[in-house]
Amino acid sequence: MHKGRLFPSLFLLTVTGLFLYGVTHLLALRFEKGDAYPPYSSFRADPLGTKAFYEALCLLPGVETTRNVDPLQKASGLSDAALFLFGLQGSHFSAMEQASVKALEDVALGGGRIVISFFPTKGQPAPRSEDKGKKDPRLEENPDKQKDKEKDQEEEQGLYRKEYVDLSKRWSVETGFSKEKSAEASLSAPEKNLPATLAWHSTLFLEPHDDAWRTVYVRAGKPVLIERSFGKGSIVLFSDSFFLSNEAMKSKRYSHLLSWLCGAHKKIVFDETHLGVRKSPGIATLLRKYGLAPFLISLLVLALLAIWKQSARFVPAYEEDEQALVDPGKDSSTGLTNLLHRNISLHDILPACLEEWKRSFTHGKQNLSGLLPRIQEIIAEHRAQPRKNRNPVLAYRKISALRTRR
Repeated sequence: MHKGRLFPSLFLLTVTGLFLYGVTHLLALRFEKGDAYPPYSSFRADPLGTKAFYEALCLLPGVETTRNVDPLQKASGLSDAALFLFGLQGSHFSAMEQASVKALEDVALGGGRIVISFFPTKGQPAPRSEDKGKKDPRLEENPDKQKDKEKDQEEEQGLYRKEYVDLSKRWSVETGFSKEKSAEASLSAPEKNLPATLAWHSTLFLEPHDDAWRTVYVRAGKPVLIERSFGKGSIVLFSDSFFLSNEAMKSKRYSHLLSWLCGAHKKIVFDETHLGVRKSPGIATLLRKYGLAPFLISLLVLALLAIWKQSARFVPAYEEDEQALVDPGKDSSTGLTNLLHRNISLHDILPACLEEWKRSFTHGKQNLSGLLPRIQEIIAEHRAQPRKNRNPVLAYRKISALRTRR
């Protein structure tokens, strides 16, 4: 490789390597911090995550703690576990997939414990259901538009009921917003070892309409943490997730309440699918599963070597001869003569011509096979002479004279 091309190539490779290392390092730092995941995910290590709670449970002897990144309907072994769904959005609670709802209820019916916490919010009271049914005064003037709108709403609700389930109606518990901005949650039920008050950071409250629900904590006179039995298991709902976060684990930790949430279960599952963190198998997953990463790296190295081979020489460069390949002063006959001189010696010229003539004379119009014995005799006399006395031109003239006499 030329010295002038070696330095730019090495510089480009160095810059590319440093760039790839920097990008990989930044991605690793971000995933270690966890801010690439949604709030209250057990993968997050920043104040908004629940990784501290997850890792603390992992350190307890006899407790099995795992994360679920598969759809709930495909997850197995949850009937004897406490399933945590932290940071659930209110819209997700009122419109959850029917398959996921069935999976949750199957867990509770089998003896598991469903623990759902809502994303803390400072929102305003939600519109009442009777307000939703009011007609638009602009549509009352046009009855046809009003009928079309009602028809579209019915079709939308029909599709909604087929695919999604409103848990607030299914479990008989509605959600609302309190006007009290800052207040503590106080213990309502006589629970042993539970803290008397909790720092509550959400104005959302829960309003159960079934006697099966039992209020545990209230805030501003409204229930914020409720529990009920469901089959062989139980369901727990609370409107704040802050006391589960990493920040709360450092500043204000309620150990007895966290232990109460787990119940008597030794298997704890942190669900991540409700936050949008799901396993999506792809090419990279298959490569890791079957151990094909070294093979892919080898192919990449071979591709880089092939590119390098096409762009650089592996042998020393040489100066090409600048002489002209064609001499303009010579014709084709001279070139043929030079070619014969380089490939056929002077003493073998006549036998070579005889062999060529023997292969071609039968294709002529005249049969000259009668001259063959005499030609062979002349060539034999020529070769019998000493090398210094041989004259192939004279012998060739004798052969030509035979054809003329004939």
